Amino acid sequence: MRQLLHVLILEDLEADAELLLLELQRGHYELVYRRVETSDAFREAIAQETWDVILADYRLPGFSAIDALKIIQSYNLDVPFIIVSGSIGEEIAVAAMKAGAHDYLMKDNLARLLPAIDRELREAEIRAERRQINEALQYQAFYDTLTGLPNRNRFLSLLQRRIQATSSPFAVLYLDVDRYQTIKYSLGHTLGEQLLVAIARRLETYLSPQDVMARVSTDEFALLLYDAPNLAQVEAISHELQQALGRPFVIGDHCLLTTGSIGIALSDIGTQQAEEILRAADTAKHCARQQGGGGWAVFDQKMQTQALERLDLEFSLQQAIKFHQLSVQYQPIVRLRDAELIGFEALARWQHSRRGAIPPSTFIPIAEEMGLISALGQWVLQEACQRLQTWKHQFPQYRHLAMSVNLSVKQLIQPGLFEQIEQVLTASATDSIALRLEITETALMENAAATKTLLEQLKTLPIQIGIDDFGTGYSSLSYLTTLPIDLLKIDRSFVNGLENDQKHRDVVKAIIALAHTLGLASVAEGIETAEQWRLLYEMGCEYGQGYFFSRPADPDRVIEMLQRGRLAATGLPEAPTSCQLPGA
Repeated sequence: MRQLLHVLILEDLEADAELLLLELQRGHYELVYRRVETSDAFREAIAQETWDVILADYRLPGFSAIDALKIIQSYNLDVPFIIVSGSIGEEIAVAAMKAGAHDYLMKDNLARLLPAIDRELREAEIRAERRQINEALQYQAFYDTLTGLPNRNRFLSLLQRRIQATSSPFAVLYLDVDRYQTIKYSLGHTLGEQLLVAIARRLETYLSPQDVMARVSTDEFALLLYDAPNLAQVEAISHELQQALGRPFVIGDHCLLTTGSIGIALSDIGTQQAEEILRAADTAKHCARQQGGGGWAVFDQKMQTQALERLDLEFSLQQAIKFHQLSVQYQPIVRLRDAELIGFEALARWQHSRRGAIPPSTFIPIAEEMGLISALGQWVLQEACQRLQTWKHQFPQYRHLAMSVNLSVKQLIQPGLFEQIEQVLTASATDSIALRLEITETALMENAAATKTLLEQLKTLPIQIGIDDFGTGYSSLSYLTTLPIDLLKIDRSFVNGLENDQKHRDVVKAIIALAHTLGLASVAEGIETAEQWRLLYEMGCEYGQGYFFSRPADPDRVIEMLQRGRLAATGLPEAPTSCQLPGA
């Protein structure tokens, strides 16, 4: 089968062009050709059609092969260009080759024409393949293959170009998709990626043609607002982006809701370096996330100081977890009927060598963000179960004691959680139903269907499961009735208002009634007064904990409690008269 060949012939003598065509027809080519002899005609042919090879006389009236090569280069074309001349000296031939010609031959010796074209077509194909590889590498170096957006490197390059172009104000936004990791672990990597693409396409519609949007990390996007006259305009755009994220995304059979945390860095922060401006926006984004997500924060220099302190804290926490420099304290849980000790809640504590006591509300979120919560949680679980078994062997009269351990939302989506808990129970030889795992209401409902499956698997182990901080999150009662749980824990915020707030009393009564209807036990946390104790007991709450009974204690103080048969060294609280049951 003859190969189709598009040939552009630059020749002012028609007879010489016909000789070239006759020679080509001797080969294996089917020809599509055009003859031109002027600069304008050559430009028109180059612009309108694609040519496989160009055959050019060296000299034409008012035009030359060198002029033609310049035109080809101006169009950035790579077309085999072969000079076919009646007479051409060696110096001229060398100059033509330097100008971009691929070969030259004489009109009185066309035997080399076909081999030359065959060779140049093969080499052109090789060059094209190399260009494609280089373009692919270039794309991978500067663009995100999932979304098609510029990547971090490209964004920084464009941002630096914007900084140098003009002194007019601009802004950089750093947007983090809240809850993306939860969605990805729950629904799978593929759906997670589809969500990112959908987010990118939606956010792009809110940008002007000059603005730039890039994907700079797994679930993070950077936006360059090319013209941003003032903060009010930037915040208005941020608000629009938040609203855009707040609308549902339909991905496959799933309707997904998400929010975004946005950090804003204005161009007047005092640096001309793109990397520093992007880092400032990232720092502001972290502040927005710490405020609960779904909002934005504007960078100021205090944030940089706080970021450095946070970095130091992250490193210290990593080392503390690695070398078991944290501790576990144990807060007693009592039966409200008579204040009898029925168990403990294990609480992680961190005494920093320079900063003193770091509250769990500070270091637990850091551990979650750094991916350290699984290691920390397993260590707390192992430590608590071993302590409990040791105390039971040392004090046989307390063999009924149980240990409550918290699970974070990040632990619930970590693979291998069931195996970790099973391993700890086996290693510590924990008695049946001596371990209670507590999960916050919010974490439980983050992905209720997947959590239900996990809880059912966990219930094959000798443990109980409770919902912590009940009443502060959002629960689906239909799911609540099917979850394999054993107790509800009433949040301290409701307990604190019991004495003076009727609404709080009504809420607590409702929670306790709900627990009893579902066949669950109720536990109140944060009990600080005898009056709270009395009210809770009268409402039917079975168990409680709080400073009124005992603060969290280290293992030595727990042993002292067990030796004395009291909750604290100061003595066991006396049950109020109204809490005495008939026959008690």
